[in-house]
Amino acid sequence: MSYIFKNINNNDRVEKIEFAEIINVDRLIRREATFKILNTAIIYNEEEEYYYTLATCVNEKNVIETISIEGFDIHENVLELRGACIDYVEYEEDSEVNYTGTIYYL
Repeated sequence: MSYIFKNINNNDRVEKIEFAEIINVDRLIRREATFKILNTAIIYNEEEEYYYTLATCVNEKNVIETISIEGFDIHENVLELRGACIDYVEYEEDSEVNYTGTIYYL
């Protein structure tokens, strides 16, 4: 059966099989939602000396929410953020809450 595995090392007549390293993603998804952007604003944080891009959106329950869209992926066909959609994921990793999203037009 050793012929099924790709990497086999035969040392001292003992078969050793090497497997590819499996990366364990310890993400606990807290929320997934789709938003439609109503407006955006850029806010400057003086303490951190950093600009944040915030989007005022409407969610699937027609409730207005404001989220930070820093670091989100954006499709190449998006020319203006107003009217675009966001696939939003909020997850917990190593006891830290993170956010990802993809901005696109329908």
